Amino acid sequence: ALTENDVMEALQAVEEALPEAIAFIRSSTKKMDGLINAILKISRDGRRELKPERVDLQDLLDATAASIYHQVSEAGGEIKISVGAARGLTTDRFSMEQIFGNLFDNAVKYKHPDRPLVLSVKSMPAGRNSIRIEVADNGRGIAPEDHERVFELFRRSGVQNMPGEGIGLAHVRSLVRNLGGEITVTSTLGGGATFVIRLPTDLSQYVRSHGQ
Repeated sequence: ALTENDVMEALQAVEEALPEAIAFIRSSTKKMDGLINAILKISRDGRRELKPERVDLQDLLDATAASIYHQVSEAGGEIKISVGAARGLTTDRFSMEQIFGNLFDNAVKYKHPDRPLVLSVKSMPAGRNSIRIEVADNGRGIAPEDHERVFELFRRSGVQNMPGEGIGLAHVRSLVRNLGGEITVTSTLGGGATFVIRLPTDLSQYVRSHGQ
């Protein structure tokens, strides 16, 4: 039978452990809430009706770069955008803003600790009806065995010292594919990364030809 002393010890143990247990539950609940919201965002964006319109790539990239310019320049880094003649395409503006917003944010987030960030974007024609856009940085880089893994849901690469659920690049690939395109990455660990996006220059034509 339990003695009064046993009961007191048990109560004391509960009192000591309870705050830590509650903190753990709150932290886990917050993380789960973040994951659920992120998954819902991907799902909603995937179901959203695309609205093809004429987009000036230079203007869109300049506006996206402006949102991170202070962070980059303050640390001595730079952003170089070279679009040239391959700047006009008919596509979904919201999706494009999401794609490049995510890629630019990632470049800032995973910059190399020993050097200022240099982020460069360039575009070029890729055949008659496609455009190729390269987003390159001199950041931490991605190990070759992780090149495909980083596009998977909940999967991240390298040292996990930054907040995040491992959803950003999965979302980017989903958006790019919705626009009839594809995204790949070339990189070495410690040597920066280059994300290569290939998109149809006319989403309206792509949707018609693929019955979407």
